[in-house]
Amino acid sequence: MRLIQLREIGKTYTLGEVDVEALRGVSLDIDRGEYLALMGASGSGKTTLMNMLGCLDRPTRGSYLLAGEEVVEMSGDERARLRNRKIGFVFQSFNLLSRTSALENVELPLMYSPHIRSGERRERVLNLLKKVGLESRLNHHPSQLSGGQQQRVAIARALANEPPILLADEPTGNLDSRTSREVLDLFEQLNREDGITIILVTHDRDLARRARRAVVLRDGEVVCDSTDFARATAAMHSVEG
Repeated sequence: MRLIQLREIGKTYTLGEVDVEALRGVSLDIDRGEYLALMGASGSGKTTLMNMLGCLDRPTRGSYLLAGEEVVEMSGDERARLRNRKIGFVFQSFNLLSRTSALENVELPLMYSPHIRSGERRERVLNLLKKVGLESRLNHHPSQLSGGQQQRVAIARALANEPPILLADEPTGNLDSRTSREVLDLFEQLNREDGITIILVTHDRDLARRARRAVVLRDGEVVCDSTDFARATAAMHSVEG
């Protein structure tokens, strides 16, 4: 089933008297349960496309259907409500509240969901921290956690509202190689066992290799969309060359 449908998405920014086309007619389908790597060098349009997919920004033109709802015509508040229901975000910087425990950090998104009772909220948070292997770190603050543990808290927080999509922007950028593998293993587990659609935004080919499909951007256009990683790697070499 199509979860995401982009059709001829364009985004133009006006910088002074100059118009800059960040996206040039991007069309893309993403099904439920996919694990996709969105790749591209600096200036390729990768970040702009991530912002479109995450409902953080609105395209200048084109159509974006997210779970059947047209995003392009929505107001900022409508996009925020849709984003809250459908998308969890994981960033390179963990963005945790420093004076707040792991449990409270994960619980925070649920505080804006009045239909969830406090007992149910606490049970969901405990289950999420158990899922990411941090049931013994509930009351630890970020400064008491390793980088990998902080990212696991961030992942649990991203899953608090049970979104069908996890959008991860360079999620291992601040982690060592062993911890990076552990985080990617967790993404694979969430994708395989829970059917969560993973969109991994990265310029790192080793990270992208863990996905099952790669989309490569150059100059605001998709130049490769393939499950063949060799093709995606060749496209990245072409982009960088």
